[in-house]
Amino acid sequence: LLFVPAHVLPLWTRPPALVTVHDLGYRYFPEAHPLGQRWYLEWSTRHNARRATIILADSEATRADLIRHYGTDPDRIVVAYPGLDPTLAPARDPQRIARTLARYGIRRPYLLYLGTLQPRKNLVRLVEAFARLQSRLDPDDRGLSLVLAGRRGWLYDGLFRRVRTLGLEGRVLFPGYVDDADKAALLSGALAFVFPSLYEGFGFPVLEAQVCGTPVVCSDRSSLPEVAGDAALLVDPMDVEALAAALYRVVTEPGLRATLIERGWANVRRFSWESCAQAVLEVMGRVLDEERRAKAT
Repeated sequence: LLFVPAHVLPLWTRPPALVTVHDLGYRYFPEAHPLGQRWYLEWSTRHNARRATIILADSEATRADLIRHYGTDPDRIVVAYPGLDPTLAPARDPQRIARTLARYGIRRPYLLYLGTLQPRKNLVRLVEAFARLQSRLDPDDRGLSLVLAGRRGWLYDGLFRRVRTLGLEGRVLFPGYVDDADKAALLSGALAFVFPSLYEGFGFPVLEAQVCGTPVVCSDRSSLPEVAGDAALLVDPMDVEALAAALYRVVTEPGLRATLIERGWANVRRFSWESCAQAVLEVMGRVLDEERRAKAT
């Protein structure tokens, strides 16, 4: 039995073989990939869909994508949710949070996005929604910032231009790449975590925010509703007004924030590497049993 947990089976492989497909983002955002990489991803995923005995998918959304785009037999796709970093936990020390925020030039209160700056993350619409939010807040609440933390990916110039044209240079902050050791403090210090992505094979950032006790507003696309469960405000990421309304609610309703925090802690219990490993082992056992029966007949 061959198990390939990251993307592509060997060109010549004999069954049984298992492979994990994480997402089909290249199908939805081809402009985010160089031509050669796009061709390779298309070929390799099609090869996997044709040759693998079982495909492991990170989410039901990725499973549906494989069926839709490659006609893969649904019975050959098993969803095995990944787990989370077991060392990630809420930062409960106010001094630790304060030191971390000072190092990145951030002052509370703030809304946080954490991830790569790239078009798929839908950050231009988030900035536009934040501008609308600012106009609706009471004067006492207008010290709120939007922190877009993460490394620069590609095609991000339009994002910076939009911040300037909206006059938000002092309110939208770009602290750059965040060390893993600082992630919990930034999440724990945020008023809410906002993730309006247009496509995710699996929404790790949403779960990381929930682990840290941070209310979540996120997109209702691809895997995100499945991963966030009932512990996030879900919003159409193409609708700037709906996103602004969701931000207004999470900023102005303490009771809503408390509910989302409690639900988030319950939701993350669905995801662990132990349960992922158990699901994979069960699939392996089933495949090997079927192989033995086939050889015996």
